[in-house]
Amino acid sequence: MAQTAKTQPSRLILSPKAMQKALEQSAKQAQRLADAFGLVVPTTKPKATSSARKAG
Repeated sequence: MAQTAKTQPSRLILSPKAMQKALEQSAKQAQRLADAFGLVVPTTKPKATSSARKAG
C-alpha cells in the first residue's frame, strides 16, 4: 500500500529547464541585493545559442 521512494519522482532533482530558471532567479536576486548595498556582482556573458546565432 505504501509507496516506496523508488516509485515517486524525486523533487530534489530539477529538469535542466527548471535549473536554468532557478539560476536566473538567483542571479537577479543577487544583483538586486548588490544594488541595494552598492556592490558589484561579477558576471559572465551568456554564451550565444545556435538559435541566437541564426537569428542575428
